[in-house]
Amino acid sequence: MTVAKIYYDLIKEGLRTIIDVPIRWRADVQTIIDADRLGSAS
Repeated sequence: MTVAKIYYDLIKEGLRTIIDVPIRWRADVQTIIDADRLGSAS
């Protein structure tokens, strides 16, 4: 599991927001969020 996926899971559970994600991982997490909204997240 990648760090971005861990942050994504925390956001999905309502425990974090994208603002809480360190800058280093934010773009990757946003990509996963966007893919999920489009129904293509793994």
